[in-house]
Amino acid sequence: MSENNVNIWEKYLQYFSEVCAGTRPLPQGLSSQAEDEMAKVVELQTQVLAMGIPEFVRQCAEADGETIPQEALDSFDLQAVLQTLEQPPQPQPEPVKTEIRNIYEVFLDSVCLEESLLAYLIDLLRREDHEGFKKLSQVAARTHLDMEDFRIWLGHKELLGDEEEQLCVRVMDTALERLMAEGRAEVAAALLSGDEKTFTAFRAEAPELIHLPVATYDWLCKNYLDRYYPVRFMIRANGVKL
Repeated sequence: MSENNVNIWEKYLQYFSEVCAGTRPLPQGLSSQAEDEMAKVVELQTQVLAMGIPEFVRQCAEADGETIPQEALDSFDLQAVLQTLEQPPQPQPEPVKTEIRNIYEVFLDSVCLEESLLAYLIDLLRREDHEGFKKLSQVAARTHLDMEDFRIWLGHKELLGDEEEQLCVRVMDTALERLMAEGRAEVAAALLSGDEKTFTAFRAEAPELIHLPVATYDWLCKNYLDRYYPVRFMIRANGVKL
């Protein structure tokens, strides 16, 4: 990857993260009416892609008093960046495997490292962009994944778990959906992020949990938080059917 492509790409990731976090003003042409944090990320990501990464970077840099040469912006090649990311890594000694990880879990772990990538994944699923999904999976998991197979896996993931996991998923999905319907998105967000104090307080008043002795914080972590269900809930909350 050329040095110029690296510089523009890194600035884009930095600026977009700051915009989503609210620490950077929205550049001209961008706006967000979404109250939910993840919906806001998806909304802004769509607008940035429509605007173009070079224009987004130019405006953010100028707001900081920095002028990026127009030639550098014009020569930015997103396809070249993606192709570089798709190149297989250098062979490394294979570590001792303590467990076999599902390739979809590897994919989600990689995507969730960057808010912009998760927003892009949600956008691809909403638009049913199969080719875009394959390219993203190549970058994130070093293999081409099929969108429909991924939907089926994530949408029915609890069927692969034991009875305790299935119970936890049913209970928590129901509770979180109720919170969203009641306009208590901030409580749902705290639960999805794994805030123990919020769960303890919520368990004492939630009809889904109050009469369920097994519903401890460790139970939540083991069967829900550590099993990719928070990501699934956020994807569904953004209008994606799985």
